[in-house]
Amino acid sequence: MSALDTSSTGLRAAPSPGTARSTVWPVIRQQVSALEPTVARICSYHLGFTDRHGDPSGAEGGKLTRAGLMTAVADGIGLRPEDVRCQAAALELLHNSTLIHDDIIDADELRRGRPAAWTVFGAGPAILAGDVLQAHGLRMVVDDPGPGRAEISSLFAGAVGLVLAGQARELTVRLGPDAGTAEYDRIVEEKTSALLECALVTPALRAGGPEHVLAALRGAGRHLGLAFQIFNDVEDIWGDPAVTGKPVRSDLLRRNPSFPVLAAMSAGSPAGERLRRLWHADGTTAADLREMADLVEESGGRHTAEQRSRDHLDAALEHLGRAGLSPGATNELTALFDRIVNRTP
Repeated sequence: MSALDTSSTGLRAAPSPGTARSTVWPVIRQQVSALEPTVARICSYHLGFTDRHGDPSGAEGGKLTRAGLMTAVADGIGLRPEDVRCQAAALELLHNSTLIHDDIIDADELRRGRPAAWTVFGAGPAILAGDVLQAHGLRMVVDDPGPGRAEISSLFAGAVGLVLAGQARELTVRLGPDAGTAEYDRIVEEKTSALLECALVTPALRAGGPEHVLAALRGAGRHLGLAFQIFNDVEDIWGDPAVTGKPVRSDLLRRNPSFPVLAAMSAGSPAGERLRRLWHADGTTAADLREMADLVEESGGRHTAEQRSRDHLDAALEHLGRAGLSPGATNELTALFDRIVNRTP
């Protein structure tokens, strides 16, 4: 049976949600422990392996979402989780490098419900830690000798470039809070979708998959990223900090033009105009932020955002269906897409 044969004969059961954790976490621990000691301490803290003193910690170190996507697609095209274990671990290192840097850029003091790495170790050392994770993740992919190494290395390098471009573009957009949703979509496709596409496409490259499979998986990743980020924007305003791990309404506080805000301001309603005036004012009290949140909802920004997130999730699942993966893997990925976007159990 070829790697891309997804007929009903010879198929394994789809991997359980814990497969990525049991397969990838040991690799990540090993790779981080081999880093320069000062950097390793910061990265171990950020990943939840240790506390600020370097002692073992029971903190939640992330859900390994991208690794889970990669191992599920691998199963769906006849590969074993071990066949993409190195790439899955590398992608999680790259993702976490962006989180460390994002926290510094956004001045976010919490990550996963505890102090962000830069608040514990300083911004300079945290920047270096993020840089090292990025370089090390790319090195892991380049050094892996398996099939499709050149194509996968190019995919990873391109994804990192897109993430950095999106981050730079986001900083520019903050200077113009009346930016439209088209520019918003472009930023999300670069900052968020790029790594999700990388997770979904890598196994197909490893297996030598045809272009129509690659295109379907790229489309699934693009729409999944948009669905996730838009719903994440909704959660920032109306979510539970115990679930998100971050303070509520931080986007409003920083005047970050998230999707609900952009939708509300473009509605042309009296509430939207009132929101626009408050947006340009200096109010940052809890009452100010609560009023802005109420105006976003009154203007229809929340409803529009929730609908747009659902539309993108539906589009992601439609693209996934075109990839021709095994039924078990498709079911697993369908459930995983829903958990990613809607934080369902």
